[in-house]
Amino acid sequence: MKKSAKLSQELQKLNQTLDGLSLNKSRFFIYNANPLKFALYNFIAGIFHSLGSLFGTAVIAVLVIYFVSQIDLVNPVVNWFNQVMTRLDWNAIIPSVNLDENLLQQVQP
Repeated sequence: MKKSAKLSQELQKLNQTLDGLSLNKSRFFIYNANPLKFALYNFIAGIFHSLGSLFGTAVIAVLVIYFVSQIDLVNPVVNWFNQVMTRLDWNAIIPSVNLDENLLQQVQP
């Protein structure tokens, strides 16, 4: 008899759970009850999801920009640029023009 009482109690809990899933009380059956209401809920959920993503991205971007601005990157970049410029052979890049004296005399009046 103890098993039958326990089984009866479990059946009552199951019936209560199924009653909670009726069309009028459950959010899972909103689509079947009213498709426009389901579409409205999904639209509102999409808006809040988008806003949350936007604000989350903005917060992360602000934090990244703040921490990167605290790092002094100017001096290493300037030093590297100066080293590159001193190592370059400027005569190979921009050759100087050597004019003959005869040519210069012809050009000058």
